[in-house]
Amino acid sequence: MSTFVKKSAKYIIVLAIVITVTVSTTITAFMVDAASESQKTETDNKQAYILDKEDTRSRAVTIDEAKKKAQDVIKELSLKAAQKDEEEEETATEPVIVYEPQADSEPESSQSSTTTGADDNSYVSASVGSGYLLDIPKADSSYTSYAISLSDKDRDLAERIVMGEAGSCGYTGMALVAQCLRDAFVRGGYSNIKDVINAYGYYGSTSITPSSTCKEVINYIFDQGGSAVQHRVLSFYAPKYCSSPWHESQNFICEYAGVKFFDLY
Repeated sequence: MSTFVKKSAKYIIVLAIVITVTVSTTITAFMVDAASESQKTETDNKQAYILDKEDTRSRAVTIDEAKKKAQDVIKELSLKAAQKDEEEEETATEPVIVYEPQADSEPESSQSSTTTGADDNSYVSASVGSGYLLDIPKADSSYTSYAISLSDKDRDLAERIVMGEAGSCGYTGMALVAQCLRDAFVRGGYSNIKDVINAYGYYGSTSITPSSTCKEVINYIFDQGGSAVQHRVLSFYAPKYCSSPWHESQNFICEYAGVKFFDLY
């Protein structure tokens, strides 16, 4: 009995040692796993934080870029709007300068006779009836005003060139320019308005739609044979925008709305 107890005690001690080692091993493994998992979680959190931080930076950069692009677009639109306003203002207020006619375009005056031109254009002497739009010191009693029948094409071009040259100068200012065009037409015996424009250097824009006032001016000068002044006028320029010794060397007739008008010697 004593031997059995001793053996049993021995087996119990061994079993207890095995159980203790097993439990200890299990606890250690669990703690290692927990620590590993904790470290992994911490690493993942750090990576997530870094990624989140980088994503935030990326979003901030994207927002900044979007703001910059929006500002650039607004700036570009503002510049375009300003340029358009300046172009419209120049078109509405700045008379286009008329330069010296070409040297080979100075034919004999044809005011003393009635002439018929090509392209359905013809001109005949006409009395003005109610007089002239402006009284001038250099009124020429021998000046003859002419009515000219224009083709539809020439009428449109005449209206547009007068609008481009003097659209901001009112009825009288446009009438003076239209008279220059008509007197040059008569003087050179031209057959169409385009030839007059090329010969005398009328460089106003023809892209502006003529106003109703401009159309009335063309009717008065060309259809009715009216005149703004009792003197031939052929050239003009605006001293506000340039100097022109050549113009000043010609026969000054009058000045209206900042534009000086001349006959040629």
